[in-house]
This record gives sequence, structure tokens and C-alpha cells, in this order.
Amino acid sequence: MSAEAAEGSAYWSTQARTRVTENPRLEVMARKSFVIERAVEDVWRVIADPLHWEADAFHNQIVDMNDAGGTGTYFEMLHTNHPIIPWPMPDQRFVGVIMDWEPLQRQSVAELNIDDSAGSKRTPDHKQLIELEPLAPARTRLTYTVATIRMEGISEVTRFFFRPWARLQLRRAIGKKLAHIRKDLAQSA
Repeated sequence: MSAEAAEGSAYWSTQARTRVTENPRLEVMARKSFVIERAVEDVWRVIADPLHWEADAFHNQIVDMNDAGGTGTYFEMLHTNHPIIPWPMPDQRFVGVIMDWEPLQRQSVAELNIDDSAGSKRTPDHKQLIELEPLAPARTRLTYTVATIRMEGISEVTRFFFRPWARLQLRRAIGKKLAHIRKDLAQSA
């Protein structure tokens, strides 16, 4: 990895850790697990490629990626829709940073809004986490968690009523991602 890529990776990793860990309010969190009849090594091969983050309800198109691999890998992406609010968004640029990387165990990505447009202030930052647990030689439990970190511009009362609906939408988005992982596993067989 070049010195410039390492510097960029460290910058985005610092930004993501600061914005994700220093904000004590998790507005919405959703988690789903399922058992896959494949070895943990097979599942890890599918999720180890950072491009798998492109194929979910949160990230639509990766437009640039550093080649660091593992913790600190970052990629710029566009969103054209929103996983919680059911209407199209104008293309907005985000940076995803791989925060946790423990081979055969866990991987997480934090998303940072880098778009300076006026509407971007309402877009939530979030963290996604995939955890793997071997249950048998050819059986793995995959748990997928999404935590929306902040939602600006929404009153406390609205948040109270919005939270259950948003959690349901996140669970649907997680279900789509899990289906995509299963599809990739079937294709790799």
C-alpha cells in the first residue's frame, strides 16, 4: 500500500471511529441471524471482499476504493435510495470504512456522509457488523447488525414514533443482504 493510501485510510478510519464511538445515542438498531450450511471459511471468503458492501440496501455503487485490505479499507459510494425512507434520494456520496476485521469472526463498516449538499445533513451515519460463529465443520451462524447512529432534523417525539417503523425497514434491508450473501455462497459452490 502506498504512503498516500495509508494516510487516506488512517484519516477515514479516525473519522469513522470518532463519529461512531463518540455519539452516545444509537437511534435505531436491528439484528438478524441465520444458519448457513457452509463452513465458516466459505462464508468468510464471500464477505472478505469489500465489494460485498456494494450489494446491500445501504450502498448502491462503489465509485472508488483504496486497496488496503482489512481494517482501514475505505471506499466512496453513491446512494440513490434510502433503506428507511421509501423514496429515491439524489445521488449522495459517502465513505465506508472497514472498522473491525477479525478473519473468520467479524467485519464491520462505518458509513460517513461526505456530501456537502443542504439535504445531506439529515442522512444518518450508521455502522454495519457481520459476525460469524462456527457451529459445525460445515455449519455457520451469521449475525448481521445495523446501528443507525444519528438522525438530525427529527424531533424527539417524531423519533419515538419513527423508531419502530425504522427498525422494521432496517430488518427488511438486513434480510435482503442476507439473501444476497446466500446467493453469493451458492454461486461459489
